[in-house]
Amino acid sequence: MSYEAIIFDLDNTLLNFEMCERQAILGALEDCAVSLDLNGVSETIFLQVFETYNSKYWRQRDMFSPSELIEMSYRSTLAQLDIQTDKISNLSQSFWQIFNHFGVVEPNVNEVLTVLARNYRLAVITNGFVSAQLPRMQAARIEHFFEEIVVSEAIGFAKPSPEIFHYALSRLNLTPAEVLYVGDSLKHDYTGATQVKIDFCYYNRKNQNLPQEAKPKFMISELLNLLELFN
Repeated sequence: MSYEAIIFDLDNTLLNFEMCERQAILGALEDCAVSLDLNGVSETIFLQVFETYNSKYWRQRDMFSPSELIEMSYRSTLAQLDIQTDKISNLSQSFWQIFNHFGVVEPNVNEVLTVLARNYRLAVITNGFVSAQLPRMQAARIEHFFEEIVVSEAIGFAKPSPEIFHYALSRLNLTPAEVLYVGDSLKHDYTGATQVKIDFCYYNRKNQNLPQEAKPKFMISELLNLLELFN
């Protein structure tokens, strides 16, 4: 292949976001002595309710700080499940302390990055907060593989906005034709990459059926497949 660089999405491409978030949500409850068992609530139910509120509040991230968003999610979840605590602000602080320093990688990430780094320049484009994304990469011990790490909060544009892709290209001093982008989201990664004419490799980690209109250049079900494509 004629690519000079491979740019990766971060969450659910290199890092397993669901596992990291689950650990932080439940770990904060444990840190603050909030017992689900004593309240007759299962972890599954708590996580489902929390995710519902968190998705809703996250759409208002331009209006609230990360700590406020998580505090709102805990407050609403605890209220709905009738769980009493006076430590809601502590829950938010504990959540971010755990989340920002806990990195679970997707299968075979280190092997894939080690091999690809021999022949390609590597970079990351990720939506999120600098205070979370960089420490999580450090916790997972993968940050050293990447020449550039572009975080949406730092530049004021988020995927699928073309601006964040153009910014990454300018930092690498490369053209779209010289880059491959790898990600798990058709909405954010595929749409953004194709808007700026960057070839896209869809990491279809859950083996979902593709919409008829989606036509990624490559599709893989596990990251190891990248080595078959590019080595």
